[in-house]
Amino acid sequence: MIPRAPGRRNGSWITACVVGLALAACQRSVETTELPDDACALAHTPIPEVQGSGERSPLVGREVTIRGTITHLDADGLYLEQPDADDSPKTSNAIYVMLDPGSASPGQWLVASGRVAELGEDDDTLTALVEVSDHALCDYRSALPATPAELPMGPEQRESLEAMRLRLGQTLVISNPRNIGTGEVLLSLDTILATPTEVARPGADARAQADWNRRHSINALLHSSDRSPAPAGTQVFSVQGVLGHDGQAPRMLVEEAAHLRAPPRYRITPAEPGDVRVVALNLHNFFNGDGRGQGFPTERGAETHAQFQRQRERIAAQIAMLAPDVLAVMELENDGFGPFSAAADLVADLEAATGERWLPALPWDGPIGDDQITVGLFYQPERFEPLGPAEILTGPDFDDLNRHPLAQPFRDRSSGEHFVVVVNHLKSKGSCPERGRNSNLSDGQGCWNATRTSAAKAMARWARALGDAAGEGRVLIVGDMNAYRMEDPITTIIEAGLRDLTAPSGPHPNFSYIYWGAAGTLDYAFASPGLVPHVRAARILNINSVWPPGQRLPEPWLGVSDHDPVLVDLRFRSASTRD
Repeated sequence: MIPRAPGRRNGSWITACVVGLALAACQRSVETTELPDDACALAHTPIPEVQGSGERSPLVGREVTIRGTITHLDADGLYLEQPDADDSPKTSNAIYVMLDPGSASPGQWLVASGRVAELGEDDDTLTALVEVSDHALCDYRSALPATPAELPMGPEQRESLEAMRLRLGQTLVISNPRNIGTGEVLLSLDTILATPTEVARPGADARAQADWNRRHSINALLHSSDRSPAPAGTQVFSVQGVLGHDGQAPRMLVEEAAHLRAPPRYRITPAEPGDVRVVALNLHNFFNGDGRGQGFPTERGAETHAQFQRQRERIAAQIAMLAPDVLAVMELENDGFGPFSAAADLVADLEAATGERWLPALPWDGPIGDDQITVGLFYQPERFEPLGPAEILTGPDFDDLNRHPLAQPFRDRSSGEHFVVVVNHLKSKGSCPERGRNSNLSDGQGCWNATRTSAAKAMARWARALGDAAGEGRVLIVGDMNAYRMEDPITTIIEAGLRDLTAPSGPHPNFSYIYWGAAGTLDYAFASPGLVPHVRAARILNINSVWPPGQRLPEPWLGVSDHDPVLVDLRFRSASTRD
């Protein structure tokens, strides 16, 4: 039985809302019977006292009675807030009540008795009232509270605001739109979060950046009207709602449509006449089955022939926008270069998209190494003459984990100048070994860092030698290095005398990939000193990574991969005597 407040007259609220009835039944009683004044004035434990000032309630396991105004309802319960319950900034005034909300609505007051518990995983939990025994809706409403809050917000402050209705007056941006179709996004202050080792050295600096990221971001569940595809970087205004929980971390439950403003879309301009445009593109597992319309699902790519055809159409649309003269690709099915290979289908798509003839750079006709995926180089023979067959780099660094780098020396038919293009794809950070030099050392670089670094050193040395021998000292290295800008493989390549053409020139970092809401560069272009004077433009085009997967986007050429393409325009001197 819920105890009555001392000195209050006997009330009849238990007869109006029988112990154990569902909340909907209680509300029907409220609708038909005016409850006495003492229905919500019974002796109770203030919600801040239940919450306490630590990570967990000091009253876990205890039976308490609480009261407050309903601020938000979900399928399993409701959020209850007791405005102005105390003056301490260290304790929350709200709590989650696990109770069928029935037809209750925000603004109504509720009194309930139950057991205090912590819901969720690990240390980040939600204080809640569970196993509710007695409860009743009161016969009056109040305006919903709205406590001003802002980022950055540390874990102690989030705990002190748990379950409260907040108003975030800052302009935020969507840093992770991957699940925007269900409303789940990560919001950050001012700009997309940076992957720690994109902007900080591995170790203590990267860990400090990771902590900065956590304080400057918050998970959110957008209103149902704000779930159309929107890219990362979209500004979000007027965020108001309860600071709820998703079972793992706090999450803003945005209660109304927010004003969203998407960033300007990239304008892709064609190369200047006579310039050479090299584009590097991760194809996101371009697998064509048996090449005859069968053989689906594939090992890594499309599950059906229709899905593969859709992938081909979208990649071709992006290629038409990028208008490359040389195309370097990653995540191409490693089934050789025969008439039914994935490479043959890609050549057909290149020719349809550009109206030009294309050929692959061939080291031989068969697969390159034993991996399911490989790199590839494709070029327009009317513009470029291959100087001998393509070359691949073999050795212990590439025979098991890293894909074999592929290089092709070219002669530009317009100018007669020689240059070399190298495409590379280093080992990913997945499938970590439990121990050894390639295990995750918790410095921000993930696992397999030693293998990537060793391969980067060997590849840079090999590429420089090829450039000196066949490219007049001009070599361009492109590809997916699976390492962020401040990590060992990238610094190793730069220390070998190559310039990072994608290095940021402004206050915000460049990026080609977004992982769990943090943006960083995995895809690069490096130039030898002999090539640098010929570089007219180099940029990462954020036309893929910023878009949520699996949704219909504004243009078919958007979001064709989880990596962004890298574009490099080169200009060689003209020579009228050359072919």
